[in-house]
Amino acid sequence: MSLGRLVALGLVLAMLVPCTARALPEETWLVAIGHNEGAPNEVSLLYAEEDARAFATALRQHGRVSSRRTLLLLGEDAATVRRTLQEVNATIRERAAARQPTALVVFYSGHADATALHLGGSELLLEELKTLVEGSPAGVRLLVLDACRSGVVTRVKGTRPAESFQITLQDEVSSEGLAIITSSAAGESSQESDRLQGSFFTHHLVNALRGAADHDDDGKVTLNEAYGYTYTQTLRSSGQTVALQHPTYSWEVKGRGDLVLSRPAETKGRQGRLRLGAAALYLLMEGSAGGRVVAEVSPQGTLRELSLPAGEYFVQRRDAAEYREYRVSLEPGAVVELGSLPFEKVRYDRLVRRRGGTRSYTHGVTLLAGARGELLEGEGTTPQLHIGYGLDFEWGSLGLRLRGMTRQGNGVDGLLARRHDELGVGVVLQRFVDLEHASVAFGLYVEGVHHWQTFDSERLFTNRRAWGASFGGVLSVERHLGAGFALRLEGGPVSGLFERAVMRDRLEVGREWVTPLTWWGAGGLIWRQ
Repeated sequence: MSLGRLVALGLVLAMLVPCTARALPEETWLVAIGHNEGAPNEVSLLYAEEDARAFATALRQHGRVSSRRTLLLLGEDAATVRRTLQEVNATIRERAAARQPTALVVFYSGHADATALHLGGSELLLEELKTLVEGSPAGVRLLVLDACRSGVVTRVKGTRPAESFQITLQDEVSSEGLAIITSSAAGESSQESDRLQGSFFTHHLVNALRGAADHDDDGKVTLNEAYGYTYTQTLRSSGQTVALQHPTYSWEVKGRGDLVLSRPAETKGRQGRLRLGAAALYLLMEGSAGGRVVAEVSPQGTLRELSLPAGEYFVQRRDAAEYREYRVSLEPGAVVELGSLPFEKVRYDRLVRRRGGTRSYTHGVTLLAGARGELLEGEGTTPQLHIGYGLDFEWGSLGLRLRGMTRQGNGVDGLLARRHDELGVGVVLQRFVDLEHASVAFGLYVEGVHHWQTFDSERLFTNRRAWGASFGGVLSVERHLGAGFALRLEGGPVSGLFERAVMRDRLEVGREWVTPLTWWGAGGLIWRQ
C-alpha cells in the first residue's frame, strides 16, 4: 500500500470452489496479528494489539470460528508470523486432502508502509503476506489489514452524520479471485480513537459483526452488509477529526455468491441480544456512565439488534434534542428490548455542563418580566422587562441582557410629576448545578445604564439624561417544560451607581454620586437549542 492506501484495511476474498452454503465453514482458521510497535522511527500505536484481540473475539463469538483454530499473535516479529502462517497452511492442506471445507482468515493491525508490515523492528513484505494467504489451500481466504500511519492518534470530540454508502457484492463475490477493501482512500490516514480505544474502522467492523450491519434482519451479516455499514460509520466518526476516512474497495473475481461473515442472532455461551429499536446513534458502556466504551453504533434494519456478552451496560441514545440514558442488565441467552426499559432524559445543556455530550456549548433566548426595589427615593417598586441571549459551556454560562423599565410618579414630596426610564445592557456570568427535577444557578451581573427623567413642568426643572451602572448577584432556578423550553425564576441583590440631584426647598443645589442597595426579581421562559 502507498502513503495513503496502506494506512489501511484490506479485505482479500477468494473462494476456489462454489458452494451453496456461503458462511465460513466449520474448519476456519483465524490468525489475528497485532503489534503496537513499528520501525524505530515510528511512534507507538495505542490500540493495534487490542484491535486484533477484538476482531478475533467477534469471529469466535459470532462467526462460528473455534477457539482451537484461533491463533492470536500479539507483539510477535515477522519470523514468527511467517512461520505461523506456513504451519497453518500445512494443516489446512491436510484437511483439504480429506475433502473437508476449510477457510483461512488473517487479520493484521499495526504499522506498515508501501512495501511491508512493520513488526517491532522486523518487516514482513506485503507481497510475501499476500502470497501466503492467496496461495493457501483453504477454500475461502480472507485477509484484513488495518495499518495505521505512524504518529496518527486522534481524540474524537464529536461526530456528524454522513451520507449512507451502499455496494452490491451479492452477484460478484468470488468463487475464485481477489477482493480488496481499504479503510481509507489514497492520501488519507487510518485513525485511532482514544475514546473508542481502537481504530475507527476496526471498531465499526467488529460491531457490524455483532449485528449492527444486519440490514435485512435475517440474523446474518454478509460481506456486503459489513462493508456498507463500516464505510458509513467510519466516515461519520472521522467527521470531527483532522481528516476524513473514506473506505474504498475493488475486486477482480469470477463466480457468484455472497459470504456470510457472522450469525449474531445465534447466541451461544454467555451472549445475549440487545434490541435497540429506534433509529439513532447509540453509545454503550460497560457497567455505568464513564465505563469502557463497548460500542458506538447506528444499527441497520428494523430490529437494530446487537449480540453482546452478558453483563451490565449503560446505554445512551442520542436524539436530536436530548439523550436518553438506560441501565441494562443482559442475561445469557436473553433478548432485551431497550424500548421497554425505564430511561432518564438528559438535555444537551445539562450534557454540556457535565461534559458528557458531543457539543461544546448550547445557546438560548430568555424573556423575563419582573420588578426592582426602590433605587430613587419616591419611586417605590418598579416593573421591568429582560430580554437575553446566553451560551452554556462546561465551565459556566455567559449571557447578554437587555433590560428596560419605566416609572411614573410624583417624587419624594408628592408634588412634582415625573417619568423615569432606564435602558440597561449587561453581562451575566453564572454557574449551574443540575438537580434531579430542576437546575440552580448562581453568579454575578454588571450592566451599563442610560437614564432619562422627564418632568411635567420645565419651568422649575429641565429634562435630564445620564449614564450609570448596575451590578449585583443572580440566583436562578430552572424547570424544564419540554421542546427546549424551561420556566426560569431569578433574582438577587442589586446596587446602582449614578449621579443624583441634591434638592433643597424644591431647588437643585448640587449633584452627588450614590450607590443605593435594593433587590430585584423576575420570571419567565428560556428556550435553548
